[in-house]
Amino acid sequence: MKNFKFLFILLTMGIFFSCKERDVDMSNIDFSNIENLYEQPLPVIKKCVEGKWQWVHISRWGFLGSVPLTHTFVEITENSVDITQDGYEFVVISGTFSYNWLKKTTLSNRATYVIRAGDGQIKMEWYFNNIQNDSLYVYADNASMNGITDVYLFLRINEQTY
Repeated sequence: MKNFKFLFILLTMGIFFSCKERDVDMSNIDFSNIENLYEQPLPVIKKCVEGKWQWVHISRWGFLGSVPLTHTFVEITENSVDITQDGYEFVVISGTFSYNWLKKTTLSNRATYVIRAGDGQIKMEWYFNNIQNDSLYVYADNASMNGITDVYLFLRINEQTY
């Protein structure tokens, strides 16, 4: 019986520690420039994407093509995304939504963490491809549109201390 209890405790501890998010040394990371952001552990991705952004561009293969934006802003917090527009845009995309992080393989065949939001028929998944000079490239997989992946460009609009 003692061996069973000991084995149970070891097994429980092993499961707990293997599922716990691993600590990542982020002291030498340049969070404004990461080429393969999608390959990074979740703490690094979160550190790169949380903050205020100007949404400046949408590229969509198909009927929309490429759309510049000048009055659209995005704030990504720990558990929500707030999209606001302070002027006329060709595409209206304002709103606030909560999200969850999920590890999955995207339509672009990349295993990464995605932001998943949506309820009912509206579902959204964003993953973060790369960040260059505080320009964030966001991919949105649209399985409902025959596997189209939109590409968004966000520019950081606030100074953030890393």
